Amino acid sequence: MNTNELLRLYATGRRNFIQINLADAYLSEQCLSEIDLSSSNLANVNFSGANLSHANFAATVLTRATLWRSNLSRARLMSANLTEANLIRATLTDINGDRASLIKADLRLANLQGANLSQANLSGADLRYANLTGANLTGADLSRANLTGAILCRANLFGARLNQAIFDKTDISDASLVGVDLERVDLQRAIDRTKIPTLK
Repeated sequence: MNTNELLRLYATGRRNFIQINLADAYLSEQCLSEIDLSSSNLANVNFSGANLSHANFAATVLTRATLWRSNLSRARLMSANLTEANLIRATLTDINGDRASLIKADLRLANLQGANLSQANLSGADLRYANLTGANLTGADLSRANLTGAILCRANLFGARLNQAIFDKTDISDASLVGVDLERVDLQRAIDRTKIPTLK
C-alpha cells in the first residue's frame, strides 16, 4: 500500500490499516484521527503536524519517525518502537504508551500530561521542557534522560530507573518517588514547589 491509496481509503471511512508497510512515507499535515496502524512498519515516516489523535499504534515500528508538532492525544502506543523519533512539541496527552520504546527520542517541549508511560524505555531521551504533569512513569527507564526544565508535577515515578538522568530545574512538586534508588540520582538542582516557603 502507498500513501495515496491509504489517504483515499481513509477518506471513504476506512480506519483499519493493520500490519501495513509504509516505511519512509510522507504524511505531513494529514488528518488521520482514529486510524488503526497497529503492528505496522512506519520507520522514518514523516507525520509532522499530522492529526493522529485516538490513533492505534500498538506494537508499531516508528523508529526515527518525524512527529514534530503532531497531535497524538489519546493515541495507543503500547509496545510501540519510537526509538530516536522526533516528537518535538508533539501533543501526547493521555496516551497509552505502556512498555513503549522511546530510547533517545527527542521529546523537547512535548505535552505528555496524563500520559501512561509505565514500563516504557526512555533511556537517553531528550525531555527538556516537556510537560509530564500527572504522567504515569511507574517502572519506566529514564536513565541518562535529559529532564532539564521539565514539569513532573504529580507524576508517578514508582520504581522508575533514574540513574544519570539530568534534573536541572526540573519541577518535581508532588511527584511520587517511592521505590526509586535516589542514591544514584542527583536532585539537588530540581525544584519542589511544595517545599518553597511562600510570603504571607
